Amino acid sequence: MPRLVLALCFLTAALPAQQSPTRKSPETIKAEVEAEVIRARLDLAASKRRLANLPASLEMRKLEAEAQVRAARAEAAAASQEAERARLGLESAVASARASAAAGDKDRARAELEAEAKLALAQVTLDYAKVSSVAAIARLQQKTSEVASQAKMTYPKDPLIDGVLHISDRRIPFNGVVNDALARSVCDRIAFYNAQDTEAPIFIVIDRSPGGSVMSGYMILQAMETSKAPVFVVVKGYCASMAAIVTTLAKRSFVYPQTIVLHHQASTGVSGNMTQMQEQLKWSKVWCERIFQKVAVRIGVPLDDFIADMYKATVTGDWKIHGDEAVQRKWATDVVERMNENSFTSAGTAPAPAPLPSTGFGDVNPATGRARQEIAPPGPCDLWWMYDPTIEYVIR
Repeated sequence: MPRLVLALCFLTAALPAQQSPTRKSPETIKAEVEAEVIRARLDLAASKRRLANLPASLEMRKLEAEAQVRAARAEAAAASQEAERARLGLESAVASARASAAAGDKDRARAELEAEAKLALAQVTLDYAKVSSVAAIARLQQKTSEVASQAKMTYPKDPLIDGVLHISDRRIPFNGVVNDALARSVCDRIAFYNAQDTEAPIFIVIDRSPGGSVMSGYMILQAMETSKAPVFVVVKGYCASMAAIVTTLAKRSFVYPQTIVLHHQASTGVSGNMTQMQEQLKWSKVWCERIFQKVAVRIGVPLDDFIADMYKATVTGDWKIHGDEAVQRKWATDVVERMNENSFTSAGTAPAPAPLPSTGFGDVNPATGRARQEIAPPGPCDLWWMYDPTIEYVIR
């Protein structure tokens, strides 16, 4: 009620100040006051209701907020569960993939084992076939030997009869690069044939040889020189470098008119400081002169003139001539039109020509267009004496 009294006082004080053109009656003023009182009461009642409803509203908002929090937590929990399910699903997929891979590895290993077993079986079959073939070849060789034992083999001291060279079964194949293996084979066979007969000629037959090791070639030269039986060299196709020296220094050497014989200076490689390189070069020069001097003496030309003639013939010094001219220049002793191979048996299987290993660092030298091949460094006190115009030899 205090508010109502204050409002009446306010209205009473304000009435005199209002200048209305029409003076209100007391009844009108009383009605207005009562209207204001009613409005005030209504406002007061509304305020009390709002005040009374405020705790409920706050509780409702609190409940709504808690509901939202619970919903958020539920969503988070659901998301976590979903993530866990996804993780478990992924782990299951990975485990399945690993199991499949393991099964695949087992299948592959099984397939590899089966392939290896088949390969081993094929190899055994092939080996058996080879053994059977070897046995068949051995039987044929035995039969050939029986025929040969009944045949009459002659060994004339001069095998050149009526312009035809007769090569007996005392023949030694000489093909490929001159190396220790070839030298041992030739020297062993020279010794073998000497043990059989010290008078019948021995034939070293060269189809193709580019030359090779000076030390190995020197072993062959020594075996030829010390052999009691004469050792003749026959060149059918091509001999160069160390093989050409063997041909020229033989007691007799036979060539076709189209046979190619090539002489040139030896090649070597040096390394180290200046003094060391000079010593190596000096030793190589001594080695070459000791062998090449014999060649110069055999052909009847001073060594310096012989070397000069090489570079007159070709700028590289690789002097090659045909067999008929080789006989004229005394690089060989006899030129023949026909050669008869009269061999029936052999002292053993000849080694295959020794191939040079590939360089592994290239195919062709772009500057020269020649194929590059690597050769091993020569042994102690040795050097290479070989030639092939299609190959550029490289010392490791």
